[in-house]
Amino acid sequence: MGIIATILLGLVALRLALPSMVQRYVNQKLDELPAYDGTIGDVDIHLIRGAYSIDDIDIVKTAGVLPVPFFSARTVDFSMEWKEIFARALVGEIHAYECSVNFVKAETEQDSQTSIDQSWLDIVQELFPFRINRFEIHEGSIWFHDFGTEPKVDVYLTNLVAVCTNLYNTRELATELPADFRAKGTTLGGGSMELHVKLDPLADEPRFDLELALQDVNLIALNELLEAYGKFNVKRGTFEVFAEIAGSDGNFDGYVKPFFENLDVLELKVDAKNPAKLVWQAIVAGAVKIFKNHPEDQIATKIPVSGTFEKTDVAIWTTVVNVLRNAFVEAFRARVDESIDLFERNQEGKSKGK
Repeated sequence: MGIIATILLGLVALRLALPSMVQRYVNQKLDELPAYDGTIGDVDIHLIRGAYSIDDIDIVKTAGVLPVPFFSARTVDFSMEWKEIFARALVGEIHAYECSVNFVKAETEQDSQTSIDQSWLDIVQELFPFRINRFEIHEGSIWFHDFGTEPKVDVYLTNLVAVCTNLYNTRELATELPADFRAKGTTLGGGSMELHVKLDPLADEPRFDLELALQDVNLIALNELLEAYGKFNVKRGTFEVFAEIAGSDGNFDGYVKPFFENLDVLELKVDAKNPAKLVWQAIVAGAVKIFKNHPEDQIATKIPVSGTFEKTDVAIWTTVVNVLRNAFVEAFRARVDESIDLFERNQEGKSKGK
């Protein structure tokens, strides 16, 4: 009985000590991030479901002076994906709650934070001993800040819900793109964003099929962005974007279709107060009037994009021709065309080469 009691006491003591041990380990790993520093709150251990969660994560860039953290989250939960055990796979999943990522453009590289490098992915892998097969984002947000413009630019996506499944193809699906990523959220200007990406995360070169729909963005909410980068603003209008891009064997192909609807740029009573601005606003308004499809009250084009992952080719002349086509021949439809299948084309090319 004495031995059993000792073992039980030891297990209880280990259980009580685990949160502090995990907290120290997480802090140690965060300290290893180059140019970043992080703090965390409580760590909770959930032995029954093979999981632990970290509260109040805040990661900031130590180089430069930035007013916003790079990443923050109320809770990040790491756990076993139990249902995949029936598929004979020992993998994990991550759930992030109320998380936020801030990208910052500044005059210097030191004061900017514009990318997620491999070191971040390495840290995530070290924080959980199993390969991550699924992750979910609940009530997330993504921000882009440019503090060097006048006015300052803040563009954001909020109410972000995202799910990515089968990252390690545990189901061994007989398909080119076994993993699935879906996301939706609310943009600046009250627009809705939906993104669907099918991908092969285990491929040596990126293999994916992406569809994006961004709809019903109130352009007035983008006036600070338009003022900062275009030196004009709008009085009314909505903005939409539809895109489809596929990548395979080192190449990618696709298009982006932007739409400006019910657009009004010039308001004489307001713009006449600044003569220099009035001239530029009038030029923009004139271009809008010329290149607008009047029956549909829209300016739109289709921008072909293609190339390799080292070099991108944007077909400028085709884009210009498509502006004219939308204005004077036939209006583009605000939807994804379902016209890109790079995998089928690559397969046909290989067959012809035989």
